[in-house]
Amino acid sequence: MATNAADPLPHPHQAQIWGMGRVAALEHPRLWAGLIDLPAVADARTPARIAAMLVPGQPEDQVAIRSTVLARRLERAACPDTAPTAWRPTGTTLITGGTGGLGAHVARWLARQGAPHLHLVSRSGPDAPGASQLAQELTDLGSAITIAACDVSDRAALQRLLDTIHAEHPLTTVIHAAGLPENTPIAELDLPGIDAVLRPKALAAALLHELTEELDLSAFVLFSSGAAAWGGGRQPSYAAANAYLDALAEHRRARGLAATSLAWAPWSDAGMASDEAAVDYYRRRGMRPLDTDLAIASLQHALDHGDTTITIADIDWERFPAGFTAQRPSPLLSDLAAAASPGPDAAPDATAAMSGSLQRQLATGTPAQRHQLLLHHIQTHAAAILGHPTIDAIPPAQPFQELGFDSLTAVEFGHRLSAATGVDLPPTLVFDHPTPKELADYLRERLVEGEPTSEGHLLSELDRWDSVSEPSAVDEAARRRITGRLRLLLSKWNGTERGAERSAAHSELETATAEDIFDLISDEFGKSDEFRKS
Repeated sequence: MATNAADPLPHPHQAQIWGMGRVAALEHPRLWAGLIDLPAVADARTPARIAAMLVPGQPEDQVAIRSTVLARRLERAACPDTAPTAWRPTGTTLITGGTGGLGAHVARWLARQGAPHLHLVSRSGPDAPGASQLAQELTDLGSAITIAACDVSDRAALQRLLDTIHAEHPLTTVIHAAGLPENTPIAELDLPGIDAVLRPKALAAALLHELTEELDLSAFVLFSSGAAAWGGGRQPSYAAANAYLDALAEHRRARGLAATSLAWAPWSDAGMASDEAAVDYYRRRGMRPLDTDLAIASLQHALDHGDTTITIADIDWERFPAGFTAQRPSPLLSDLAAAASPGPDAAPDATAAMSGSLQRQLATGTPAQRHQLLLHHIQTHAAAILGHPTIDAIPPAQPFQELGFDSLTAVEFGHRLSAATGVDLPPTLVFDHPTPKELADYLRERLVEGEPTSEGHLLSELDRWDSVSEPSAVDEAARRRITGRLRLLLSKWNGTERGAERSAAHSELETATAEDIFDLISDEFGKSDEFRKS
């Protein structure tokens, strides 16, 4: 990763691990530690700096080691000090993904700016839906149009395409807007799936760079993504590919070549946010899809001011950070957002109505009916968040994380259940109660007065105690006392508490040392010091 404009970046493809790492932070927050970027040449101080970053409790999780240790932060773009230089298209502009939603919007903008020749490239080319209508629209705006089918990740095919560009309108601008979406958790990744996402985005960008670096380009624009800037659940390969685009832009600028990488949030009516369900999905996470005119204006602004890498997004800072801080702090966002808890999705009146209705149904049901009602609510909300049409895809005993939940979806899930139940629920809900059945047991105890504690809840508490209790952490005397207490609890649950208590107590006294007896007196009466003094 480049830490500044002068930082050498000889191998930009290595940045892909940063994109994937940010996704790991969201999908596996309790396992992921962080990202450390090493200097191109390590010196004698590098090992100690690495070790300092690995100290438990060290808050930074995205750092670069150079002459010092630099921590990564997202910050607002500064207003430029110099007057902009208006960028205008000349010659031929090549647009990958040119017949898709984003590419078509960009082509219209360029035609209105007087682009002499637009070369739109996609896999389907002239056979893409709406391609002929788009060509006519752009022709009417005054540009000459070529629409070609080409796999831009195929070096030979791309070279042949570039060779067809006429010398009358030489290639002066490249806009790489092609890419494939992804919806795969890291745990389910395989090499063919990774390759399918990396090829049209990262490999295509690498080939465009290599095959045009000797040309005098006025703009080399890469359409990156917010998934590269802050991560995105179920987008590991996509985030990796886009992180490469950002690094490639830094690499080109360091060599004096034109380059601008724009990490976009979703557009409102194009690309991956072109349907209402997707728009609603992003809004619930605190990211308002960008108005198309605003996005185009931002693109023009970035070219006018010579930006290298910039993120363009319309974010609700009350809601957006919640998913990134549900399981661990996020220093990346600390300079932009206060640690505010977002409100529930529903309006207060609607929330009260929903929770009141559920409470009435719970009040009149048997324990089994209450459990089933809450389980159905949990499955319904989980299916909606994960995009499943029915609750059949949410088995009661399958862990939420295996179903596809990450930190972002866990926060949204907590909001929905808080609205439905009227109970303030933590964002760690699906991690503390890892299956729908266990969560239903927990909610039943919270919502129904006098409800007996469930087996699942008790077993979960035992599991939690076991996970944080290590016998080697205490001395032998303490282990004997704890073991005796556990025997008494076991006797209580077996119905033989009184006899076992006498037996255990007798056994403990027979084997106790003087130090054990002093400790026992201290535990019970707080007087061990007086006994020791005497």
